Amino acid sequence: MSGAAPAPRGQLALVHWPALTAAERDAVLRLEISAAQVEFAGTLHKSVAACERGDPAEVAGLAIRTEAGIVGWLVLKRGAAAPDWTPPDGAVVSGLRMDLRHQGRGLGTAALALLPGWLARHWPDTTMLALRVDDGNVAGIRAYEKAGWAEVGARQMGRVGVERTMTLRLGAGTRP
Repeated sequence: MSGAAPAPRGQLALVHWPALTAAERDAVLRLEISAAQVEFAGTLHKSVAACERGDPAEVAGLAIRTEAGIVGWLVLKRGAAAPDWTPPDGAVVSGLRMDLRHQGRGLGTAALALLPGWLARHWPDTTMLALRVDDGNVAGIRAYEKAGWAEVGARQMGRVGVERTMTLRLGAGTRP
């Protein structure tokens, strides 16, 4: 299994870290990420290291690949690797990062739309995706809402500022 999700119109795929070539792994680490993204989500090196040392049944790093190459990165966490606010049957999207040169093109929204398919193949018992997003991240919130996510619960003070919790219900699991 390649670890890649089918690309809509042949343009976008989610590729699991172990399935990336050495050049693609380097491209993940060279993504141009804003200082604000680093402040809220941490560095790419820290994120990749967490994937490499984490239990693959609970932590998955996914590169966002287009015909132009690697344009983004996100991490999925579940079980013991996920924050304590994660539902037992849920997974958390941790630190979605889009390269500055590729932002504003709908690629983040399109990548989010591919997550249920990836989960169906790799973590089929997952019934919900969750995340926390900075209240001031208007573009990110808009992308999540476009992808079908909804805000749940009260806004909370996070490590850096006020955060919204958003979820995407996947139904009775993501089994195909």
